[in-house]
Amino acid sequence: MIPVRALHKSYCMFYRLRHWRQRHFTSAGVIVIIALFLSFLFGFNILRTSIYQAAVLFFTILLFSILYSLFSFQIKLRIKRHLPRYTSVGSGLSYEIEIENLTNKIQKGLVLFEEILDPRPSLVSLSNTKEPFEEKRNAWDRKTLYYRWKWLLHKNAKAYLPPVLLPDLYPKDCVRIKVESTAQYRGYLHLAGFTIARPDVFGLLNRLHTMVRKDKILVLPQRVQVESPNLASNRHYHPGGVSLASSIGNSDEFMSLRPYRPGDPLRNVHWRSFAKTSELVIKEFEDEHFVRHALILDTFSLVNDQDVFETAVRLAASYVIDLQGPESILDLLFAGQQVYSFTSGRGLGQTARMLEVLACVETCGLKTIRALTGALCKNMDQICGAICIFLDWNDEHQSIYKLFEQAQVSTHIIVVTKDRKKMEKKILETAVNLEHIKVVEV
Repeated sequence: MIPVRALHKSYCMFYRLRHWRQRHFTSAGVIVIIALFLSFLFGFNILRTSIYQAAVLFFTILLFSILYSLFSFQIKLRIKRHLPRYTSVGSGLSYEIEIENLTNKIQKGLVLFEEILDPRPSLVSLSNTKEPFEEKRNAWDRKTLYYRWKWLLHKNAKAYLPPVLLPDLYPKDCVRIKVESTAQYRGYLHLAGFTIARPDVFGLLNRLHTMVRKDKILVLPQRVQVESPNLASNRHYHPGGVSLASSIGNSDEFMSLRPYRPGDPLRNVHWRSFAKTSELVIKEFEDEHFVRHALILDTFSLVNDQDVFETAVRLAASYVIDLQGPESILDLLFAGQQVYSFTSGRGLGQTARMLEVLACVETCGLKTIRALTGALCKNMDQICGAICIFLDWNDEHQSIYKLFEQAQVSTHIIVVTKDRKKMEKKILETAVNLEHIKVVEV
């Protein structure tokens, strides 16, 4: 069996060679090299064929192109991207690049390459992260890890940005070009800079000028149409309310006045009474009540099925949008290096932040879903409904389900799996009713 370390080193080397070839050789240059090789191969016997003459011609042209490309290439350009704040998986990615020619010469025939931050996966990722449906590949592909390497490259790159042929740049002139692509994976698309290429007189090799310009675009998870669960919408009392949610519940309803006590916030001082009596008086409001739902995402997977986890993330992102009611608060909980909890809803304005978190969430092998028990028990009396998105159904998932059942919280459970019938059978063996559990197949 080929060691993974050796495969990783060889794939990294071939990636660098391929990247170097794509930047330095044009399509015509590749054709000339192939023609040179074939002419040498079939014209080796110069006494029986004259193909060697074509080989000499190709070699001479290629030699002049190589010598020309050795000269330095300097150009002064001002380049600025106009990026969208967000895009989503599967939707079109379009943005503009503004280019200004700072020289006193016309710049013709330039090609612009967008450079993405090095997408090569680490040795740990290549060893531990499985490609979706990798078990269906043959034994040779599973051992060489080539398709896993390609999948990780595309996953880290997020999108393919094609080279752009620039129009003629006149002195001190400014033009805008449009770049269009499609994001294939969620997360941040990191742009490292630009490479400006100028082909030689034969159009075979490029002379390159590199510019560092770092930017990033957030690629949100792809959202799907989901069935709205029948969750309870009863408002529960929240001691102290939710931070910044001043427009929720009855927090704006004035109740009475009372004397000032040390520690009272100054924003609650009744300044009209202070102007009359010269004594600080505090306004009291009615206690706040909210409709609060919990969205639990299972990030723990023993088998590291990326396709199952990506489906779970897409469902979570869809429910984040679907559950945003006029008076509802949504808590997103999942386990990573620690237990994370994010709250969004009217008055909080954190929906975009929650989608950003889902765009970057990854599987966790250090904790289990039982780690969420403490955070759930702490706020269980404030939750009126919950959606749980699980990657499996075992004792720990059942304990979360029973926790909500004992608290009489309406719960909608989604189990994502590769084999629906097998998972339904597994759930029925635990004597749990499938009425509140929906099995979703990848």
